[in-house]
Amino acid sequence: MIARLIILVLLTSCASGFVVKVDSDEAFSAAKYKDFKIFKPDPFRVESDEEENPIRINRIAKALSSSLTQLGLNQNNKSSLKISFSVKEKERYRQVNSSHFFYGYRNDPFSHKFYTNDFPPLNYLSVKFFDEELDKVVWYANMRINTNSLDDQDMANEIISQILSKYPESS
Repeated sequence: MIARLIILVLLTSCASGFVVKVDSDEAFSAAKYKDFKIFKPDPFRVESDEEENPIRINRIAKALSSSLTQLGLNQNNKSSLKISFSVKEKERYRQVNSSHFFYGYRNDPFSHKFYTNDFPPLNYLSVKFFDEELDKVVWYANMRINTNSLDDQDMANEIISQILSKYPESS
């Protein structure tokens, strides 16, 4: 009985769920902001590791707008609080040992091909709150995601709501 309980605790503690990393500037105060404006990335001018799917970009912007409205902020194009976001891909570092170097990943002497699915990239969604009056980013959050989850508006809404759950109360 105790062994089963220990195994259950270990298994549930290994479940990662949503891990949101947040940082804020010392000048940041959530109570200061009553409105916001969203800046979407330009799908035609992107870096090599940024999301370029304009439909996903629109889903994220829609999710951000509705979640920020639920937090009590109003969308206003004259706001000093600019909200921007990006989906970036980060390569995993590959550790090459001698058996992989000489024989390929399958330890097969006739297989010298590196398989792309052995080390899939890590994808991150980051959200930045930029204060025009202070001329700096005042709140930042990022989360590791599966980009396919952005193919559904409900999942995009859930991801953004998890990120903004770390946003401090403005009261």
